[in-house]
Amino acid sequence: MLALTDSQLQIVWAAADSLPVEKRGVFLGRLVGQLQLRGSRFTTADLEEVMRSALLGLIQKSAA
Repeated sequence: MLALTDSQLQIVWAAADSLPVEKRGVFLGRLVGQLQLRGSRFTTADLEEVMRSALLGLIQKSAA
């Protein structure tokens, strides 16, 4: 189980909201998977790094 602070959750929410609805599940699945690999303790900087990786290909394809 992952625990996010309110500010971290807002960051994730904003990123997911920027994606088309059909890509949000993929993004969130990637995000959770990558965060679980880091363990239960991660910083906001870690979260932002993982988010950039999870968004790869999703933003580029939706912009086209």
